[in-house]
Amino acid sequence: MDAADETAREQKGYGDGLTQALTLVVGPVLFGAVGALLDSVFGTAPILLIVLGLFGVLASAVTAYYEYQGRMALHEEGKPWARRTR
Repeated sequence: MDAADETAREQKGYGDGLTQALTLVVGPVLFGAVGALLDSVFGTAPILLIVLGLFGVLASAVTAYYEYQGRMALHEEGKPWARRTR
């Protein structure tokens, strides 16, 4: 593998890591902020902030899980241990 291929692969890895980090942080923060806004409108203290914040955490975890499953299925495609017997 030459240096250009290694650099491109390394940069793609950094991009994937940044995307994953932002997905895990932005979702809960955004849902929590919407919950806080709705709490101030409806006067329901921190109830919607907590509920929507937890929903954001759950959504981030589910997204990370399915992205991982998809990448692993693509990576293991054609490997002997991934073949199905009929």
